[in-house]
Amino acid sequence: MEAFKKLKIGSQLALSFGTLTALMLIMATFAIVRMSSITTAFHDEQRVMSEKLNPLYVAREALDQTGIAARNAYIFADASAASKELAILDEQKAVYLAALEQMTPSYKGDANFARVRDGLLKMADALKRPRQLREAGDMEGFAAFLTNECSPLRKQIVADIAAVLKVSQEETRAASAEVDAHASQAFLWIVLQAVLSLLVSVLIAWVNTRLLLKQLGGEPAYATAIANKIAEGDLSVAVQVKANDKTSLLHAIAAMRDNLSSIVGQVRQGTHLIATASSEIASGNRDLSVRTEHQSESLEKVATAMEGLTGTVRQNAHNAMQANTLAVSASDVSEQGGQVMEQVTVTMASINYSSKKIVDIISVIDGIAFQTNILALNAAVEAARAGEQGRGFAVVATEVRNLAQRSAAAAKEIKALIDDSVVKVGAGSEQVNKAAETMHEVVSSVKRVTEIMGEISGASMEQTAGIEQVNNAIGEMDSMTQQNTALVEQASAAAQELQDQATSLAHVVDVFKLESHTASVSGLRGRTRKASPPVAGPSLEEDVRRIA
Repeated sequence: MEAFKKLKIGSQLALSFGTLTALMLIMATFAIVRMSSITTAFHDEQRVMSEKLNPLYVAREALDQTGIAARNAYIFADASAASKELAILDEQKAVYLAALEQMTPSYKGDANFARVRDGLLKMADALKRPRQLREAGDMEGFAAFLTNECSPLRKQIVADIAAVLKVSQEETRAASAEVDAHASQAFLWIVLQAVLSLLVSVLIAWVNTRLLLKQLGGEPAYATAIANKIAEGDLSVAVQVKANDKTSLLHAIAAMRDNLSSIVGQVRQGTHLIATASSEIASGNRDLSVRTEHQSESLEKVATAMEGLTGTVRQNAHNAMQANTLAVSASDVSEQGGQVMEQVTVTMASINYSSKKIVDIISVIDGIAFQTNILALNAAVEAARAGEQGRGFAVVATEVRNLAQRSAAAAKEIKALIDDSVVKVGAGSEQVNKAAETMHEVVSSVKRVTEIMGEISGASMEQTAGIEQVNNAIGEMDSMTQQNTALVEQASAAAQELQDQATSLAHVVDVFKLESHTASVSGLRGRTRKASPPVAGPSLEEDVRRIA
């Protein structure tokens, strides 16, 4: 129960209606199941009885047909007509024997059915005689058979079948009575469930109503009327709450009314204090505004002087940067000259090395020419020994010797020229080395000048940065002073707005009716410099936070 009380109203109602719905479903399900089971049992009983009785009816009908066929076979004089009747007799005999075979399992252990079975089997044996008697032409024997044997036996069988049917009918009536009993019992259970569901529904409705009224603390119309009074600003309305009620809606409304009444009273008292404080704040802000304006003018003069000094230092720094740029350019040019001299030195050394290689090659050529001259001389000697046959070879040897001598002479001349060139290249290399050393000294001097100019430029930049920082600081001080001036003006405006808000708040609070009305708007108006209607502006909390 306690857990149910803790639920929300919607959950309580949903659970209640869910319970009722579940009860109705249970009752309907029980009724459907019971009626279905009763109907099924009745149909099963009908089917069983039909399976038991139908073959019995068929056997009785077929037995009657055999009697009619036997009688007709005796009456008809025409042999063919009598033969047809005998065929019908055999056919109907087969029918009741088949029915007997079908119903035997259903009547196992039944004494009446045992007599029926014995009689039908005895009749089946007896019905063999009509054909024999008819074919033999023994009509008197046929008549005696029908009268003395067949008719009494058939009557006995019919009586036994009637006894079996009577027992089956009694069983059917008993089954029907049982079905009626089950139906009555099911109806009683349905009525009991309906009564139980009704009682549970009444109990749930009573519990829900009691819990709802307990949560409200009274009638909903009364709670609505109290809430409307408070919404209209009437905090003097009395709320009737039960003595032990601490959790209902009416108790919460009463507590809310008391708290609102206390808050409104405090707000009315606070409006007077706010009006006085705002007047004092406005006066102090005006004095602060005058002093701040004087301070702002002084800072503007200092800022102007610092701007002139900053311009001069910035110009010096600019000149130093230009001189540093020129020095760097000169250093780059001197470094390029030094690199060119180094390349010239390398080139001269390469030329000197190549000249020496050429001298060596010419020496080789001179040696080859000398060897060729000797070979040509030997060839001429051999040609002279050969006589007339070696004359042509002697001429060739002479020409080769002349060419070798000319090659040797040319090689000597080239060697002399190369030796002179090597001497001159060596002298040029020494001069280039001296010029390279001089360029290295020039480059070192220019780099030193560049470093000095860089230090001067860096010092000028540091001076400029320092003066700019001082200038920025003064500018920030000036900006902050101007902002302070603006804030002072805003504070003055806020103080005036605070007075207006206090007046507006007093008008708003006057809407509420308290039990003891002590606040007065006229007293508030006497403390303010002017009375004005409520002005839209920042809230009271924002004004107090801004002034703080």
